[in-house]
Amino acid sequence: MPPPKNGPVLKRTLPASKDLSDSLTDKSSGELLKDSETAMNTFLTAGVAGHVDHGKTSLVRFLTGIDTDRLKEEKRRGLSIEPSVAPLKLPSGNRIALMDVPGHSDFLKNTIRGLSAVDMAILVVAADDGVMPQTRDHLAVLNFVNAKGGFIVLSKADLVDRETVELAEMEIRDIIQGSFLENKPVIPFSALEGSGLEEVLMATEDEAEQVHGKAIQAPFRLWIDQVRSFPGFGTVASGTVMSGSITRDNTVELLPSGKQAKVRFIEVHHERVDRAVAGQRVGLNLQGIPLEDLKLGTVLAAPGVLTPASLFNAELSLLPGTRRPIMNRQRVKLYIGTYCTTARLVMMGHERLHPGETGLVQLRLSEPLAVLPRDPFVISPMNLHAVIGGGRILETPKEKFRSGNSEKTMTYLHLLQEDNVKSIVNLYLAKFSSRPVTADEIVVATGLELERIQAEINARMKLGKLLHLNGRGYFDKSHYELLKRRLVDVTKNILSKDAFKPTASADEIRFRLDPNLNIAIFDRMIGDLCKDGKLTRTEKGYKVTNFVVKLPLSRERLIERLIDFAAKQGYWTFSAGTYWKRHGEGIAHRDVEKVLDHLHAQKKLVRLNDGRFLTVEALHDIKEHVRTLILQKGNLTIEDGKRILGYGRNRAVPVLDYLDTIGYTKRNGDKRVLNREVTHGVSMML
Repeated sequence: MPPPKNGPVLKRTLPASKDLSDSLTDKSSGELLKDSETAMNTFLTAGVAGHVDHGKTSLVRFLTGIDTDRLKEEKRRGLSIEPSVAPLKLPSGNRIALMDVPGHSDFLKNTIRGLSAVDMAILVVAADDGVMPQTRDHLAVLNFVNAKGGFIVLSKADLVDRETVELAEMEIRDIIQGSFLENKPVIPFSALEGSGLEEVLMATEDEAEQVHGKAIQAPFRLWIDQVRSFPGFGTVASGTVMSGSITRDNTVELLPSGKQAKVRFIEVHHERVDRAVAGQRVGLNLQGIPLEDLKLGTVLAAPGVLTPASLFNAELSLLPGTRRPIMNRQRVKLYIGTYCTTARLVMMGHERLHPGETGLVQLRLSEPLAVLPRDPFVISPMNLHAVIGGGRILETPKEKFRSGNSEKTMTYLHLLQEDNVKSIVNLYLAKFSSRPVTADEIVVATGLELERIQAEINARMKLGKLLHLNGRGYFDKSHYELLKRRLVDVTKNILSKDAFKPTASADEIRFRLDPNLNIAIFDRMIGDLCKDGKLTRTEKGYKVTNFVVKLPLSRERLIERLIDFAAKQGYWTFSAGTYWKRHGEGIAHRDVEKVLDHLHAQKKLVRLNDGRFLTVEALHDIKEHVRTLILQKGNLTIEDGKRILGYGRNRAVPVLDYLDTIGYTKRNGDKRVLNREVTHGVSMML
C-alpha cells in the first residue's frame, strides 16, 4: 500500500520559507501546538537516524506527508544533507517532532547537530543491507547525547524474505546490547506496502509517554542551528529550546561574544507566540543583531547564566570498535550542541585511553565556548568522518590540569561522575569556603537538578549544618565555627606581637584570618563574638575580652621611668622627643613613642593636640585652677592661662585648646568661659 498522499494524519504542506522556526510547523494546518493539546504535557523530538539510503526520509514522509529533503542539492543527489524536522500527530492526538538527519558520513557534522537536541530515537536499518557503519555511528551519537527512549525500524522489509528479516533483527539486537535501545521493539516496515505503520505509530506513542523531556524550570538556553535574515524582519535565529522558557521582549545573551539582544518576536510552529518553552522549536527575531554576528553553535541564554570557557574537565568514553587508543594531548574534532571545533585531549591519571575504556580528560579549546556541566559531546578523528567516542562535561575549570596537583581535582570529578549529591555539596562548600554559595550556582557548576540540590540544602538547614545569609546564600556551619575560633586566636596573635597595641582593626583581623573572606560572613562572626563576650569592640577596633599581654621587663621599666618623668614635669608638657633627648641612651625613639601611646590608651597620660603629654593628675589640677579663676573674674584669657601654667603662649595654647575639646571650657573670641555643666559642678571627661 503506498503512503497516503499527504500522510496518515496531515492534509497539506505549507511553504517551508514561511516558517521562521524552521520546519516544526504543522504544515497541514498551521495550528499552534499548545500545552493543552498534548497529554504528555511536554515537547519531544525523536531523532530518525541510520545509514544512508536506509529509508529514513521515506519513513518520515510516509508518517507525516512531509518531504524533509527540501534543498535542490538533496533532490539532485537523492540523499539528505541538512537535518530537518517534521511534526507527527499520533493516534492519541499527541504530537512529536521527527528529526530526520543525514545518513552519509560526509555530513557527520550535520547529523550530530541534528541529533544534539533529541529526546528519543527511531533507528532505521534497511533489511536488505543490515547494520552499516553509519548505523553504528548514529547509535553511538544517540547514546552520547542521552536519548532516553525509542525503537528500531527494520525498513524495506518487502525486499527480503522472512529469514533475512530475522537475521537482520538478530544483528540489530547485537549492536543495541547495552545501549538505551536494548530490549526495545524492532518493527519491520515497508514504505511501499505500508506494513508496520500501525506498530510504528503505537511504538512512538508508547516511548514518548515514558520520556520526560527537557527542563522547563531552568534558565533559558538554546543552541543556534540555523540563522537567516528576512526582509522587513531582520535576523532570525532558530533552534530547539534546551531548557527554560523565553518570552517576547526578553533580553538574551549571545555567547561566547557576550552581546545582548531583545527578542522582538517568537515563532513556534508557524505561529507568533508570546512564550516558548523547553523542547519547542523556535525562531527568535533578535533586535539590532546583524546576520554576521551569529553562526551555528552560538548559544542564546538568559543573561549571566553562562560563562564561556576554553577548558573543560570531562568524562570521555572511547567506543569499543575504535581501531586505536587515544593518546595524551591528541587533537580531535569536538561536537557539542550545534557547534563543531577542535580540541586537545589532556589525559587525567593515565597516558592513553584504550577502545572500550572510560576516563577523565581535560578538553582544551582554541576558542571559548558556553557550555554547562553534564552537556554531552562527541569526538571524531581529525581526518575521518567517524565517531570514535563521546562523553559529558563535568566542570569548567579556570586552570589547566597539572598532574602535580591532580588529587583534589580528580576527587571532585569522581564525585561528579558518581552523581553523589551529598558529597558534591560537601566538596563544593569546601571549595568555596570563603563565601556563601547558592543552590543555583551549584546547579550551574555541577549540572545537577535544582530540586536535588535544594532538597540537600533544606535537609542540612533543618539539622543546623548550614547558615543562611539572606540574599547571599549558604555557608557551612562547622566551618563558620572553626573560623570564629581562629578569629579569636588571630586577634590574640596581632595584639601579642605589640604589647602596646590596645586593639586590632577589622581589616587587619580579616586579612590575617582570610583576605578573601566574604565581608558579610566576617561581619556576622565579629558580631557573634562580641555578643558572646569573647571580643570587645572599642572606637579604634577590637580586643579579646580579658586578654592581657605581658610586657617584657625592659618595657615595664621604661613605663615606670616615663610615669616618673611625667609626674616630675608637673604642668610642663612634654613629647617623646623631650624624654628621649634627656634619658634615651640605649632606647629607640620609636619605643618611647609606643610606651607613651600605651600610657595614653591606659588613661594614665593625656595627649594634647600638639602631640605633647601631661599626667592625668596635672590636668586635673589645671582644670581646678581654671575653674576657680573663671568663677572669680568671669572668663579666662591667654595671659591668665600662661600665669596658671607657668609657661609661654606656644606651649599654653594646646593645653587651653584641649580644655575646649573635652568640653570643659568654651571659647568666645579671645576669652574662655566654663561650660554650663562645669559651672554647676558636673565632672567632665579627660
